[in-house]
Order: sequence, then structure tokens, then C-alpha cells
Amino acid sequence: MNSKMVFGQYYHTNSLIHKMDPRIKIIITILFIVAIFLVPINNFYLLGGLLFITLLMILLSKVPILKYLKSLKQIIFLLVFTFIFQIIFRQTGTLLYTIPQNISILNIIIGSVIILLFLIFNRYLPFKALWFLLVVCGIIYMLQYPIYGKTLTAYNIYIYSDGLLNGTFIVVRVLILIMFTTILTLTTKPTSLNNALESLLSPLEKIKIRTSIFAMMVSIALRFIPTLFLEADKILKAQASRGVDFNEGLLKDKIGQVISLLIPMFIISFKRADDLAVAMEARGYVPGEKRTKLAQLKCHFGDILCLILFNLLIVGLILWRIYL
Repeated sequence: MNSKMVFGQYYHTNSLIHKMDPRIKIIITILFIVAIFLVPINNFYLLGGLLFITLLMILLSKVPILKYLKSLKQIIFLLVFTFIFQIIFRQTGTLLYTIPQNISILNIIIGSVIILLFLIFNRYLPFKALWFLLVVCGIIYMLQYPIYGKTLTAYNIYIYSDGLLNGTFIVVRVLILIMFTTILTLTTKPTSLNNALESLLSPLEKIKIRTSIFAMMVSIALRFIPTLFLEADKILKAQASRGVDFNEGLLKDKIGQVISLLIPMFIISFKRADDLAVAMEARGYVPGEKRTKLAQLKCHFGDILCLILFNLLIVGLILWRIYL
């Protein structure tokens, strides 16, 4: 399995979170997502409490923290961009700092060279989002001081308290959301997740909705997300060994290179889907038919207690929003 892709993977270990009923884990995850968005904006005390709960769940899962950090890798650039955007364009609250900007011809040339070097060496750099942040901060710092040459224009960047607080709050909220949902996929087998979804949606069978088919579709989709990423990585490496470079060339060349990636991906996807369908038919799977299960889902006292605690959390946050 591709170690770079965390979403959809299952990490086997013996922990309290792994032993929980998957139905309870799904419900708790939904309740926690609701709780995250019930926290009033810029209320860092409540958000810190949710962060503490997330870290506690991570410790109880006994999954290496590196796995959770890898789940953030795909969105770290978006988080950095959001944070910078909030700081610069949120112009309310107390003025904390004024950054003068002086643009001259030499400044433009130096800034363009820095950006060009970053784009060239970006694929070789670890922690790309951190380097991007350093480049942005470096250019802003450079523009504070007029370099030799006539200043073409000058303006100020104002950093307000609300922008700093909002940016931090949004970033922390998204981090909590991603890490908590990653706990579900890392500690729950795809088959258990399928059985749990089917059990939770079973009341809809009374209105003729085939919930078993829907649950199977979701389970298969989650299972094959990391598999398809692994196949895409293999294709990229195979094409790179033949001289294809996705980071260079004109726009039309890059479009052709993307097509050369999509075609084998579609072929592999259809082949895997066909193999899966044949395997399911060979095992007697009939869509919509009632099936028995070897492993029966059972709720234990700890599961019920955990569910009650998270329900109390939701009730407490709702009362907080109403009365405070």
C-alpha cells in the first residue's frame, strides 16, 4: 500500500478505538463534526477542548502520530494560503502591525527570480508548504525597504487582531476535522465500515431504499482510493523512466501528458472493477438480497458510555450557543 496515501487505509493494532463498535464510531464522528461547527468563531477555549479530545483519541488508537500528520499533507498548502489570506484581508479589530511595501523595478526583478527559483526547485524540496510560506514572508520582508531605484508605488499591509485570530481558528478547526475523521478510517476495517453503514441505514429498507447496495458502494470507494493512488504513482514512475516530465513543457504538452496518465488509469480502474465483480459473483453476492454475516456487530458498555459522552458534548455546545 502507498504509505503516502493515508485516507482509506486501515492500521492494524490492538487498541480501545479499534475494539469499538464501528456503528458507534461512525455516529461519534458525525457528532464530533457537528460539534466542531457549533463552536462559536474565535472561541479558542472550546476549540482547545475539542483539540484535546482529538489528541486523546489519537493516543488511545495507538496509531503512530506520523500517520495522522501524513493525512494533513494533501491540504497543508490550502491551510497556509487560508491563513495568509485571513491575515491580509481581514481588516477588523485592533491594528497590530503595519508592513510598508515599496515596489521598484529592482524589487520586481528580485521577487520574480525568487518565485522562479521556487517553482523550479519546488519538486525537490521537502515540506513544500513551509517553503512557500517562507518565500511569501521573504518577499514581503524585502518589500519593506526601498532597494536601489525609483519606487514605482508604495502601500501598506495592515495586520489586525481579527485577521490573526480568524486565520488561526480556521486552520485549527480544519486540522481537528481532518485528524478526527482519519481516526475512523485508520481504526476501522472496510468490511466493518460496510457492515456498520448497512446496519445504521437499515431503517430505510422499509421505504424500499436498497441501503445494502449503497453501503457496499461507499465501502468499495473508500477501499480503492489508496489503491488507485498507488497505481497512479506507479504509472508516473514508469513514464518518468521513459523521459516524461510532468513539471516541464508547454501547456499543450502538459495536457497530453495528463491524458497519457488518465487513459491507463481508466483502463486499470475498469479492470479492477471487473475483477472485483467476478470475485463477488463467485462468492455468491447478489445485489439487494439479504445476507448473513460471519462477524456480528455488538455494542459494549464502553461504546454506549462513549456515545453518551459525545451526545452530552453536543447538548452542551447547543446550550452554550443559545444562552451565552
